[in-house]
Amino acid sequence: MRDSRRAAKRLLILSRHPNPSFSYYLDERAKTLGDIPVIMKGLDDPLEAIDSEGLFVIICRYIKHPQLRWLEERRDDLAGVAYFVDDDIRAVVTGKEASLPYKYRLIKLAVRPLPRINRLLTHIWTSTEALAGTLATTGHKIDILAPMPANLSDAPSIAEGDDAPPVKMVYHATGVHRHEHEFLMPIVKAAMEKHIHLHFEVFANGTVARRWARQGIDPARMTIIPPLSWPAYLARTTKHNADIALAPLLSGKTNASRADTKRIDISRLQAAAIFSQCPTFARCAVPGELHIGNTAEEWLAAIDQLISDRDCYLTARDATRNSIEKMRQHATPAFPGIHFEPLSGAA
Repeated sequence: MRDSRRAAKRLLILSRHPNPSFSYYLDERAKTLGDIPVIMKGLDDPLEAIDSEGLFVIICRYIKHPQLRWLEERRDDLAGVAYFVDDDIRAVVTGKEASLPYKYRLIKLAVRPLPRINRLLTHIWTSTEALAGTLATTGHKIDILAPMPANLSDAPSIAEGDDAPPVKMVYHATGVHRHEHEFLMPIVKAAMEKHIHLHFEVFANGTVARRWARQGIDPARMTIIPPLSWPAYLARTTKHNADIALAPLLSGKTNASRADTKRIDISRLQAAAIFSQCPTFARCAVPGELHIGNTAEEWLAAIDQLISDRDCYLTARDATRNSIEKMRQHATPAFPGIHFEPLSGAA
């Protein structure tokens, strides 16, 4: 890893934009930089017009050859290069849950460029201590860049509603969480049979979607939505709230390195959450949340409790919102290790 203590004049973020990693970790931090110029570029955007002198570059997960070559040609001009990653990409590629097209994208955009990226790096940032442990190598200092959600004052307040029990339950996850989908299928089916006013929404496609459709759940009360682009997902979850959000996380190498960003999505939905009892969700836990073991009995009991006990539901719903403020308190607003040159004329 290159050693760099140069002051930066501006910041360039290279990202498969827009995407959740930028939203969860980089967006709010970039907003704290005030008058420091921040340049956002997608992976296919040309960089030739950018002044590289004193430029600090953040590579968010992925990079393509033209941009990597541009960085290599200007490495002596740059104030530094940081690589940020929020997944154990090696575990995803070698595991059995991700689809082949997704694995190919990871190999092409994240794995193959790594040897060249490593020769440029002055900083490595990961989302969790556990993930840092999987990447640790001699001579590479790794800093933690914890999730930094938006200020809650910028979000709409939670409507109190009437005394009707919660009726809309959701599970929003990608196909990488195939085991969690399979874990929930019999649980959701049993809950739907018991509570006739319960409706369920799940994000799934391909084999996982077909398996949900074969569960024997009343199709009039279940909505299976294909995965959305990140902007479409943000728009949908801001406009269409939920009552109960399921957040299972089963043990495994990939999940062990995950951060608790699911809290941010659930807070946006203004829902009461049911979390798996695990280190990931314990990080910013607050009183009133439901954290349970990964057994069907405990998950069914938690769903029953949120539906039948209005006070418990309201407490759990508000607790998730409170946990977002705790997440902000745990996050350091600054980008680790970057020193920006004061703008001319600044006090």
